[in-house]
This record gives sequence, structure tokens and C-alpha cells, in this order.
Amino acid sequence: MTAELEDKVLDKIIKECYWDYNITKDDLKQILISGDKRDIKKLFSKIIYNSKDKLLSLKLFSHQQLVEFFSDFKVTYNEKYISKHVLILKTLLLGEENYIKSLEWKKR
Repeated sequence: MTAELEDKVLDKIIKECYWDYNITKDDLKQILISGDKRDIKKLFSKIIYNSKDKLLSLKLFSHQQLVEFFSDFKVTYNEKYISKHVLILKTLLLGEENYIKSLEWKKR
């Protein structure tokens, strides 16, 4: 990801996920490089629940982080909607083959 694209993604994350916080792009960058798993997982969860472009936003994380965070992630509200998105994201980002009945082609 280019630095320019990363800045745009971070701006969107601030707008969509941290609208009620006083947080900057530099704060988010620091979270991503800090190694503090609790803060990084909180950012991951905020993206899952609030981001409009979850796929692009999650590309800020390494593949190894995504594997770990998806395996630890527990949906706490809006389960049907979020669970479907998690399965789609795992399919696209991790290459898993997940069956999602509501997205199945209708047979005639």
C-alpha cells in the first residue's frame, strides 16, 4: 500500500470508526506499529463494526495479524450482519472457502 493510499485509508477510519474520539492518523500509525495487541485488536474490531470499506481498511494489517485477529474475534452485536461480513472478509483476505447461504446463486 502506498503512503498516499494509507493516509486516505486512515482518514476514512478516523471518520467512520473514531468519530467520537480525538485521534489522529499518527495515533493510528503508532497503534499499528506499537506491537500492543490489545490496541491493535481494538482497531481491528472498530474496522469490522464500523468501516464502510472493511476490505481496504484491513489491508493495513499483516496476513499473520489477520489470521490471529479473525480467529480471536467474537461478534458481540448485530451478529447476523457482522458474521456474514467476517466470512466474506476471511474468504477474500485469507483465501478460506466459506459457504454463505444468503449469497448463494438462486437455482431455477
